[in-house]
Amino acid sequence: MIPSNALPVRVLSILAGVWMSGMVLGACSGPKSTGRSSEGEPGARIYHVQLRLTEDKGRATEALGRASRWWRERAPAERPPLVQGTSSSGRPVTITWKAPLYRVRLGPFATETQAEAVLDAARPAFPEAFVAPDRAAAPTQKR
Repeated sequence: MIPSNALPVRVLSILAGVWMSGMVLGACSGPKSTGRSSEGEPGARIYHVQLRLTEDKGRATEALGRASRWWRERAPAERPPLVQGTSSSGRPVTITWKAPLYRVRLGPFATETQAEAVLDAARPAFPEAFVAPDRAAAPTQKR
């Protein structure tokens, strides 16, 4: 038989565990995309098409060259505009380093729909490509 005071303690500990699980999951899920283009807003949602992920800088550089050629061969109508005001907005294909991997990316694009269209076109040449949502860095102020 369970002591009468043990049941409320047990119920409270279960409820606390469920509540904590919900807090952790909510914090990990991140903000939802509205699908709106919010060009120029600091921290605005942007999208890249990630073509290659590798630990080898040489392979990343080779993928950068292939991706640059691929992008130039697209008709202008197949190349959505890049989001302006970001660190990579001047170049459609970039390599970024986030330890321990190099990421070769196309973009940034203002909407997930634009990135998905580029992904569909790029997939035959880059079968492991996927859309990578990101946040635009706040613009730096020149003094």
